[in-house]
Amino acid sequence: MLFRNLPRSRELLLPALALAGCAAAPEDGELGSSESSSTGPAPTSTVDPASSSAPETTQTETGGATTSTSADASSDESAESSGSSGAPVETMPVFVALADGGWTASSCDRGLTWTTNAFSDEQGDHTQWTGFGGLAYGGTGNGANAFVAGLGWGSEGGHILRSVDGRSWEDLPADSFVEDGAAIGYAIYTSGVAAIASELMIFSQRVWSSQDGDAWTSVDVSLPPGAEQLRQLRGFPEANLLVASVESQSGSNHPQGHFVVTSDDGGATWNEGTGYTSSCSDPVQHWGDVELVGDTLLVGTGDVCRSLDRGATWELVAMPTGEAIQDLFHDDEGFLAVSGSRIFRSADGAAWSELGDAGVPLRAAAWADGAYAAVSTMGTTLVHSDDAITWSAGTVDDPAPVERWVRDFIGVAIEGECVTR
Repeated sequence: MLFRNLPRSRELLLPALALAGCAAAPEDGELGSSESSSTGPAPTSTVDPASSSAPETTQTETGGATTSTSADASSDESAESSGSSGAPVETMPVFVALADGGWTASSCDRGLTWTTNAFSDEQGDHTQWTGFGGLAYGGTGNGANAFVAGLGWGSEGGHILRSVDGRSWEDLPADSFVEDGAAIGYAIYTSGVAAIASELMIFSQRVWSSQDGDAWTSVDVSLPPGAEQLRQLRGFPEANLLVASVESQSGSNHPQGHFVVTSDDGGATWNEGTGYTSSCSDPVQHWGDVELVGDTLLVGTGDVCRSLDRGATWELVAMPTGEAIQDLFHDDEGFLAVSGSRIFRSADGAAWSELGDAGVPLRAAAWADGAYAAVSTMGTTLVHSDDAITWSAGTVDDPAPVERWVRDFIGVAIEGECVTR
């Protein structure tokens, strides 16, 4: 579950954005029971609320850095890079969660404080505000990058939200979507959003492309024959790879079941590898994720399918965490997985060991710029860590948190400073 490299739980090194200060009220909620996709009882919380307070701060803006979006990009490299003045470039981690209703929670101070926003109270799997489409961040850089959230599934109508800072969001108007020179709007559902190279993409009844997340043009791209449902879409810009977890429901043009296809040309052509096991992605629309480090690609929801050659061949790693995997992400040491309240680590995607316990059932986690953050199963608790071992509660600005179906979570490293006020 990216950006996840884009949407769900992936780290990017990104150009400067003008972010507002991350003020928050001193209230946060805690979820005591796990989502239906998790197994076993929820453990007793070990979250340390004392660390949720943060010093007063202000926000500054810097300009123009090189963009790196590789799955194994190191935040140390970005911190050592120089801007046009020759001075060291400072970066900050920005984390964003997405839930149904267009609900977002964002932090720019290593997960200590969180700002929330929502467009609707509507929730569920088949509404115009269902968040299955996920999150992505990308564009051409040089100030043109943006966060994009895709909403709507199985119901007439949908929404594409855009933000330049992960905090203030716009529901894009009709004239953002142009086909054959005419603005046609976006009254359709979203299957997935992703970033590749210097463009953002939306897969729905049409496929759309944008360089800034604001102006979109329909493109002649489609999924391969037999892919009747797109269940999850992930983009890995530096690797020039688009990964789609899809399903054949009728068995027409492809045996029934879930499978994974990859594209290195923006979806113009797709490749299906050999040896993939359907169980790795059966429930991936609800939990689980796709993640890439180097050329090693993982798809996992409980069982994990591992490819050492970017999806050309696959092998099965059966239930490496012993229960459902809610999310996959990575840091500069390799892969990480979220199962229940626990965090697992793997250097190669095959051998896994338990790393830490957040104390609350988690839906997703991410790493950026040396910081870790995660969101609970229903969005009521947001936590942070410096090592993914010991976790503390963040402060959320919503004084009376409402449970939300969290669909995606991402972490990015952006030039600039974020100081809470």
